Amino acid sequence: MRTIRTLTAGLACAALLPALAAAQAAPQKLRSFTDSWYWGAKGGVSMFGAVAENINAPTVGGEWMITRSRVAMYVSVEQAFFDTQGAVYDPSSAGSARIVDIKDSRRYNVQLFAFPKQYGSFRPYAGLGFALISIRDAQPEGTFVSPASQDTVLSTVNDASSRTTPVFTLGSQYDFNRSALFVQASAMPTKNRFLINGKPTTYMIEAGLRYNLPDAIEKLH
Repeated sequence: MRTIRTLTAGLACAALLPALAAAQAAPQKLRSFTDSWYWGAKGGVSMFGAVAENINAPTVGGEWMITRSRVAMYVSVEQAFFDTQGAVYDPSSAGSARIVDIKDSRRYNVQLFAFPKQYGSFRPYAGLGFALISIRDAQPEGTFVSPASQDTVLSTVNDASSRTTPVFTLGSQYDFNRSALFVQASAMPTKNRFLINGKPTTYMIEAGLRYNLPDAIEKLH
């Protein structure tokens, strides 16, 4: 009886081997782009004009993207690293300009992305939204003629240390398995009433990796 049971078990295992081999050989199902959550990390460069020089500041950041079939909601935060000078209006200073030492900035970015067409694994896209840019540290130089003048300058510097601005983005991502490599460029007008005011537009070029986490919408099977 023991021999018969052993033989029966062996035959059952042999019958299961082709199915197990087929399961091992079958490719894993790729996660769909549609209705997904992507989390990403990125780096790049922020390009803007200061008082006496053009700045190319290194940036790092993180992002979150929720996709549908051809559109996505995009949220990101970026930190730029630099040490330069801006200026604010001060009638008590020479030339009516008070030099301000500025260091680093952070951008909070919300956009709507459109993915109009797919070319194999490549997905070009365009985005439009708003960004809040905030200078991390801003200190006016020199002495002041009075406490009232100092308070006025400090208030002006505080107001000019952040700016909400429209942002436009063009980019492309390459999908593989559950990940996507991407590169994108964005432009933001930052000329008026802002410490980063040497040029009318601030540009940012970034590249990074997005990872596709569980679906944003529960799918029925």
